[in-house]
Formats: sequence, C-alpha cells, structure tokens
Amino acid sequence: MKTSTLYVCLAFLCLHFTVNAQQKDSIPSTTKDSIALKKEAEKKYLERQLRVITLDEKESLKLEVQKINRDLELGNITTKEAEERKKKAAMLSAANIEYRMAKVKRELLTDYYVQEDGTFIRLGEIFDSRIIKKRSIRYDRRTKSDIIFAFGFNNAIQEGVSLSDSEYRMAGSRFFEFGILWSTRVAKNHNFVRFCYGLTLQYNSLKPTGNRYFVDNNNGLTTLEQFPNDLNRSKIRVTNLTVPLYFEFGPSRKVENKRFVRYYTNSKFKFGIGGYVGVNLAVKQKLRYSENGDRVDQEIRRNFNTNNFVYGLGAYIGWDSMSLYCKYDLSPIFKSPNAEQRNISLGVRLDVF
Repeated sequence: MKTSTLYVCLAFLCLHFTVNAQQKDSIPSTTKDSIALKKEAEKKYLERQLRVITLDEKESLKLEVQKINRDLELGNITTKEAEERKKKAAMLSAANIEYRMAKVKRELLTDYYVQEDGTFIRLGEIFDSRIIKKRSIRYDRRTKSDIIFAFGFNNAIQEGVSLSDSEYRMAGSRFFEFGILWSTRVAKNHNFVRFCYGLTLQYNSLKPTGNRYFVDNNNGLTTLEQFPNDLNRSKIRVTNLTVPLYFEFGPSRKVENKRFVRYYTNSKFKFGIGGYVGVNLAVKQKLRYSENGDRVDQEIRRNFNTNNFVYGLGAYIGWDSMSLYCKYDLSPIFKSPNAEQRNISLGVRLDVF
C-alpha cells in the first residue's frame, strides 16, 4: 500500500512539474493568479474527498467487524479465523481508500475518467483492469436540443365571420403543444441566425357557444346542432403530429477557450418565424350532461370530416426560455364542402431544456 501511495505521489509530482515546465513561458502573467486559485481549489477538493472516502470506508469496516463478531459469538468461526478475517477486512478497507483516492486524483489531474465496468485484483498491489477513456469534448457544437411546451387560447377564423362573432368560446377553446426541437447555427463564426426543426404534438380544442355539439351528417358536412339535454361540457379536440421549421434570430454569449467554443442564448432576446407541416392523428368530441339525475360523460372518436394533412405558419418573440407564441393553420379544419375554418392560437412557449 505504501509503495502504491508513493507511486501515486511521484506521478502527481512528475505531472505537476512537467506541465509547469512546458507551460511556464506560455502562461500570461494575467492568468497566474487564476491558476493559483484553481490549484488551491483542487487541493481543497482532494482533501474533502479524502475525508469523505475515509469516513465511508471506516463505516464499512465497522459493519464488517460487527458481522465477524456475531459469527464468533454464534460459534460459526473460531477466534483465529475471526482475527484473520478482521485483518483482511482492514487491508481491503485501506486498499479501497487508496484506490478511490487515486481515481479521484487521476480524473482531476488528467481529465480522464474510469469506465465503471471491470474488475481489479490485489496481489500485494492493486492491478486495475478497468478501461480508462478520455472524456470526449467536441470543440464546436453547432446543434443543441430543447424540450418545448406551449399552451394558450385557440379559436377558428371562419369565412365571413369575425373572431368577436365566433361560434366558439374565446376563453374555453385552448391549445397545447409539446415536443423536441433542435437548433442549428447557420453561420460558422456567429450564432445570430439559427435553424430550428423538430417533432411536436399539437392539441387544438374548440368549445362551441350555446348548448351545441358537432354532428357528422354522413354527407361530408359537419355542423353544430342543439343538444337535447343541457350540456355542462362540449368540446372537440384535434390531435396533430407536426414538424416545425423555424428560423430563429437573436444575440448570444460566446465562450471560447483551448478546449471548446460554445454559444449560449440564455438571458437573451430571440425572435422566430416559420411554419409547420404534419398529419391529423385523432379527433375526439367530449360531451358532459345530466340525464335522469345521472351525470353522463361521453367521448365520440371519429374523423368529423377533418383534414388529414395540416400545415401552417408560426412566430414567437421572447427572452431567455419564455416566448409569446402565435400559430395559424393554413389548412382548413374541415374538408370541402364545409365552410372554411382555420385554427388560430395565441399563448406562451417555454424552452424547458
């Protein structure tokens, strides 16, 4: 154990002086203070890790000794066997402390990590058969991903009808959208323009005004008709799977060093404009009413003559991860010969990750 500890210390000193000798002339005087602070932080980190590892191994050794004493009291082992087992447990605990600290030092000093699958054996010394790999750090990552959520109000622009006279409730009709979005930097040396693309699910809901519901008349027409009972709830929901395609504009913060360059858009203004294409996955109408004193919840799943292919325009403007978001379907909700109606949505978009 002492030999291994000596090797680790010698390796540390050799690496330390070699790096210093190679970089002494190339380090600007303005960075020497920061390097000294970094080394002091590394020293404190190693000291903390040594205390944590030592306490952990001591606790494990204590539990193992208690187990050996119980076996001795029960007569499962002899006194001589108990002493041998305690000696082996102490040696193993010391070896574990040595190994774990060596691993921490190696990772800290060389920026390498140890792959956790593998074994090591101790034959007088520790022989580590675990695979050592260098951390893979890509110098320039032009693409990043975000999970997005959007929600807000939804309605329909109808041919010859203003939104104030809409057949759907302004506050009750809503939309919800979530999915994954990738953002790729367009230019090589700046991040002002990004191309965004991904996959999202859109839920567009419409609640008719009055005591009405949607009826498929089996002749290609979908109409709003009076329901025979008093409706507590009447809503149709169209679920679309869409591929959003946007160009995003805005400043970013550039961080560059010898190992990597990154562009960060947190706490920055952004503006996006583009559109989306997709398919209609499902249509469901939900009704809730009372009948003979009982509450009835009814779900009707059918196409209701809605278009199978959807496409539209969208835009957002915001700061950091929050944006004001608007989208408009260029494709009508219902097929011809129904009057043209197109979803329009306004709400908030959150870039979660």
